[in-house]
Amino acid sequence: MKATYTLQLKQLLICTVLLCALAGCGQSGPLYLPEQPAEQKQPTDIPNKQTPAEQQQEQ
Repeated sequence: MKATYTLQLKQLLICTVLLCALAGCGQSGPLYLPEQPAEQKQPTDIPNKQTPAEQQQEQ
């Protein structure tokens, strides 16, 4: 009976070590994806919404 207990303990220890090793595997580095600036597209089909008075002030 003691041999069975020792064998189970060894198996549990081996499984624990293997699971810890697998949990440690993976990609090292930052834990987030770096943000990339999104390209802002200027709408070309929307006319200028300035009033005529604002347009004259700019000129």
